[in-house]
Amino acid sequence: MSFLSLGLKPEIQRALTAIGYVIPTPIQLAVIPKIQAGKDILANAETGTGKTAAFALPLIEMITSADEDSFDNSDKLSASHLTVLIMTPTRELAIQIEQNIVQFSQFLPSIKSVAVYGGASIRPQLTAINQGVNILVATPGRLFDIVGQHDLSLSSVKYLVIDEADRMLDLGFVKDIEKVKRLINRDHQTMMFSATFSDEIKLLADDMLISPEHINVATTTTAATVTQLAYQVDQRRKAELLSELIGKHNWQQVMVFTSRKETADHLQKELSLDGIKSAVFHGDKSQGARNKALEEFKSGKLRVLVATDLAARGLDIQALPRVINFELPEEPEDYVHRIGRTGRAGLAGEAISLVSPQEQECLEAIEGVIQQRLVLTSIAGYEQGAPLPARYRELASDPTKTVKKHARPNRNNRSGQFDKESSKPQRHGKYSKKK
Repeated sequence: MSFLSLGLKPEIQRALTAIGYVIPTPIQLAVIPKIQAGKDILANAETGTGKTAAFALPLIEMITSADEDSFDNSDKLSASHLTVLIMTPTRELAIQIEQNIVQFSQFLPSIKSVAVYGGASIRPQLTAINQGVNILVATPGRLFDIVGQHDLSLSSVKYLVIDEADRMLDLGFVKDIEKVKRLINRDHQTMMFSATFSDEIKLLADDMLISPEHINVATTTTAATVTQLAYQVDQRRKAELLSELIGKHNWQQVMVFTSRKETADHLQKELSLDGIKSAVFHGDKSQGARNKALEEFKSGKLRVLVATDLAARGLDIQALPRVINFELPEEPEDYVHRIGRTGRAGLAGEAISLVSPQEQECLEAIEGVIQQRLVLTSIAGYEQGAPLPARYRELASDPTKTVKKHARPNRNNRSGQFDKESSKPQRHGKYSKKK
C-alpha cells in the first residue's frame, strides 16, 4: 500500500516522493485515517517507527484543505493562525520534528512552522511567531515563557499533539500539559504518542482524551536489523576495552551511551587521551554545544559521541552503524530506545553492551523486556579473573599514587561508582508510580 491510498494532497505526495517516502509504516497506516476522521488518539509508538509523519501529514493536510468541514466560515484556518501545537520533552526532538514538517510541506508555502525551546535565544523564536505561524513545536518551559511573558495566545489551537508522553511524565511535565489543555480552543483534537502504555499514561489519557482510538503498533523487541553483542568486562577496564575496540576495528562513527553525566564527561576525557576525537551530549551542556557535537558527529568530524539517555529518543542519525552501551540503562526499556539509533530504515546495525559483573541483574531485566537472551562473551585479555595491568595493581595498593604522564592515563574512580544524576526529576501527584 502506498501513500496514495491515504488521500493526501498532491503537494504532500510530491514532498514525500522528494524525500524518498514510498510505503507507509504501520503506525502511519493506523494513525493517519483516524486523525483525518477527527478522532482523539492514544498511540503506542517508539522512535524510529515514522510517528512524526503519522501525525504531521494529516495535520498539514487538514490545515491547508480548501474544504474544511470541521469549521464554519467564520472560523476558517489561515497561515497566520496558530492551529497546531506539538509538545515534546526535549529540544532535539522539537528541532527534528519541525525540520520534518518543513520537508513535508515544502511545496505548500502557506504552511509556517516554528520550533521553540530553551537553551537558545528567545528573540528569533518570537520574531518567527510574530511573522505568522500555524504549526508550533515546543518544549514546555519555553512555551510558557512565551505565553506568560510575551502574551502568546493559544486560543486558536485546534490540534494538540503530545509526543513522547511517557518521557513527559518522567520529566515532570504533567501540570504543563494540563495547563495547555485549558488554554487552547475548547473544540480541539488531541493526539498522544508514547513508547509505553504504563498505568500512569493510561490515567493521563483518561484525563486528556475524549473517547480515544487506542493504537498499538510498538513492540519491546529490538529490530531484526540490529546485531546485539554483550561483552563481560571488569568495570575498571571498560574505557580501556572501548578504546581498544574502536582502534582495532577502525570504527569511525560510534554512539556510546552512559547512564550518568559524570560518566560521560569522564569517558570523553579518557577517549581524548587515547587520541580518539569525541564529544559529550547530555543535559548539562548548552544547546549550542549539543547542536555542535551532534552536527560534528553526523558529518564525521568526531568518531565518538558519548551521550546519556537524553539522546536515546528522538535523534535520527542516518546510517549510524553502531551503538555501545558503556553502562546498561537503569530502566530496561531504555535499552530498546538506545539501540534503536542504529539499524534504522532497513539498514544493518550493531549494538554492543559492556557488562560488568555488578550489572548482571540489569542484563537479566533487559532480556526480559526484549524477550531474548544476550550471551555474554569475553575479549582476550579481558576475561573474568584475568590479571589487571600493573597500573591498576599499583593504584589498588596505594590509592594516593599517580601514574606518570608518559604511561597509560590514570583511570580515575575505577570502581565505576559515580554519583547518579541528582538533577533527574521525580514524578509527583496522581500520575506517580505506586510504591
